[in-house]
Amino acid sequence: MRRDWMGIIQQKEDGSEILNYNDESFPVYLYQGWIEPGVTWAEVAHFHDELEIMTVTRGEIGYNVNGEELRLHEGETLIVNSRQIHFSIPVNEYRETYNLCIIHPSLLCGCCSIADRYVKPVVGNPSIPYILLKNGTEPARQMYKESFNMIGCMGDNFDINAQFFNMWKIVIKYCKNELHLEDEETDSNPAIQSIKKMMNFCRTNYDKPITLDDIAKEGGVSRTYCNRLFHKYTGRSPMDSLMRERAEKTAEYLAHSDMTMAEIADRTGFAGASYMAEIFKRYYKMSPREYRRASTMPDAQK
Repeated sequence: MRRDWMGIIQQKEDGSEILNYNDESFPVYLYQGWIEPGVTWAEVAHFHDELEIMTVTRGEIGYNVNGEELRLHEGETLIVNSRQIHFSIPVNEYRETYNLCIIHPSLLCGCCSIADRYVKPVVGNPSIPYILLKNGTEPARQMYKESFNMIGCMGDNFDINAQFFNMWKIVIKYCKNELHLEDEETDSNPAIQSIKKMMNFCRTNYDKPITLDDIAKEGGVSRTYCNRLFHKYTGRSPMDSLMRERAEKTAEYLAHSDMTMAEIADRTGFAGASYMAEIFKRYYKMSPREYRRASTMPDAQK
């Protein structure tokens, strides 16, 4: 955590907040906080890529999400979806407390099948700006308990990630039972059919010199609509999705083969080892050689 950022909202070029994570290398901010009239961090509208999970542990707290005012009572949890404009509001004269978990949804996306089935239908879904687990319900009771378990994981990134899955299971079950989410996103939707075809095309042709036109053609859409669909359903551009596929395959070869960098670049569709290294570092934050060394160390093989 950067101490010089505390109490200050840092922003990207698009105006979204840059979170001051507890550990700068791990996209999570956990905090047991409080709010009362006059504090500087209340009523400051902001938005960010991360999910915000607010559990009230004492009293009441107001929240505004996309212009809608909510009142959260003790024992209730609000999950604010990615990139929704929101802020907290003191509603009483005395101090109220809460558990706050702000977490990037990428931690749930260990593989594409999990991301496609359990994350993307909720995260960024325009019909779900927030989820409010109300007092007296089983999901609220479960999430209240899990919020304390999450706070107890502070400092252990592995346990935090595991605990996030426990919390997300509650969210997914709620969405299926209460929001009937499965009925909304079906293969009868032409957009869903197109994006699935294009994503699969990238996954199965990553080793070939394919272009944006090739991807759009596979989905039967224009280049512009192709871009729009990828951003909506994957949060990435078509070419960024392709490059991520190539980087993931590169990681597999680095960890499980003794091929040279040039050979791996040829197998994964990159125009040379130097370009492969540039793209790989974008996603893995280390060079291919560093990744190979790390993945072949004795501790990594256990």
